[in-house]
Order: sequence, then structure tokens, then C-alpha cells
Amino acid sequence: MALDNKELLGIALKASELAQDNILKYFQTEFGVEWKADNTPVTIADKSTEEIVRNFWAKETPGFGVIGEEFGIESPEAEYQWVIDPIDGTKSFVRGVPLFGTLIALYRKDVPVCSVVRIPAMKTAVWAVNGGGAFLDGRPVRCSSVESLDEATVLSGTVNTMEDKGFGDGFTQLRRGAKLYRGWGDCYGYYLVASGRAEVMVDPVVSLWDIAPFPLLFKEAGGKFSTIDGKTELFGEDGKPTAPIYEGYSAIATNGLLHAQALDCMNA
Repeated sequence: MALDNKELLGIALKASELAQDNILKYFQTEFGVEWKADNTPVTIADKSTEEIVRNFWAKETPGFGVIGEEFGIESPEAEYQWVIDPIDGTKSFVRGVPLFGTLIALYRKDVPVCSVVRIPAMKTAVWAVNGGGAFLDGRPVRCSSVESLDEATVLSGTVNTMEDKGFGDGFTQLRRGAKLYRGWGDCYGYYLVASGRAEVMVDPVVSLWDIAPFPLLFKEAGGKFSTIDGKTELFGEDGKPTAPIYEGYSAIATNGLLHAQALDCMNA
């Protein structure tokens, strides 16, 4: 029997809860840290969490594909594709900082079905289902109504990467024009914008699993999401990613009202 979107959202939420339970077994404890070739860390928490979620999906949604940060692509020709980043913000996680999360999205070809951003250390989550709205811990949620950059809060990860990727001048213009700038990056920044507590979050380079939940989440929350060059689709009509899944994308999420101005700054 085919599952409807709300049932699929339920599976996504349960997967995120399983992820949270596993991650919190390791958070602020002693564990080993490996460093990948790209100089990013990975831990037993990242790997075991993705394994747990993949096994859960194999039982709940057999035949669906999976794209994950730690274990790659499974069943790429499947009509439905789960996308998971088990710990987005591992650099925070390994230092005992709570600003990390689990990202889950489901796509049917190029159409997003549901999205979840869960912040395990804070036991909170924001999620969305296509056509059914966005929610913060079960309550309907909307992006903010701030209309002026000089009243906005702008967020990012490291400024170093902005400069390394050629966005130094544009990002300086954006953050200097804002009322408040903070480096509350990774998924936590998007969580804040989607829940109306900040207005702009920018990433100069990201992988597919870093941003897969956001096109749907921001649409349903009344905001806007795109790459810095203005593209809004992460998958094509054939169900294939529109860019290399590893660091093939950039990202900017806003409350919608400031999107054009933010893009103008970043592309200055």
C-alpha cells in the first residue's frame, strides 16, 4: 500500500528521533575522531547514526533510494530518494558545542516530500511536509516579517570560507548592513531562520546532504531558499542531483522578504 506524504513525514520524524537517541549517547563523552581527506572530522556517532537510520528506512520504505554523507548512494534509480546528513556540524559536535543537527529530506524525483532538521542536544526540531506547512516541535511556524536588512540578523559559518570562495566583499556588505551578525552556522543557522529567529543564513559551499531539507522547509515556512547564483532546484526532473553531490552547491536561506537584497549583496 502506498504511503501518503504525512505518513512519509512520520517516518522521517521517527528516523530523526532514532538519530537523536544515538547521537546523545556520544555527545560530550570520550570518542575517537577521524579526519577525512577533505580535512573534515567524522566519528563513530556520525557513522553509527547513518547506519541506524538506513536500516530503519530499509524496513519502513523498501525500494527507496538513499543518499548519505557517510555511506554514499544506494538505489540511485529509485523514484523516491532519502537524503541524510547524520551529524551536520561535526566540528561543533566533537568540541561539545550543541549547535549541530541531523538533516533528513525525502524527494520524489525533483519534488520534495518532507524535510526535518533536528537539533539533538536541544531536543528540538523544525520540519515540513509538501503542501502541509512547517512546524517547530509540533506547532505551526513561519519565517520572520522583517523587511529591512538594517533590522535583520545574518548568520553564517566561517568567514574564512566566504573569502576563500570569492564571496568576501559581498558577504562583508551583507553582514555590515545587518543589525546583527553571528556565526551560528551549519544546520542551526537554517533552523533559526526557518523558525523566525533570524533572517538570513549563507553558505558559500555545501554538499547535497547539507541542504536537502531546505527548499521545502523554507517554502512551507514562508521564506525562500536558493543557491547564491539564484538556482532553486537541487534535483532535476529525472530525479538526479543538479550538481555534484559533494560540495557542488552554495546556499542562502532567508525570510523571503530579504532574499533579493541578500543575493544582490552576495553577488556584488
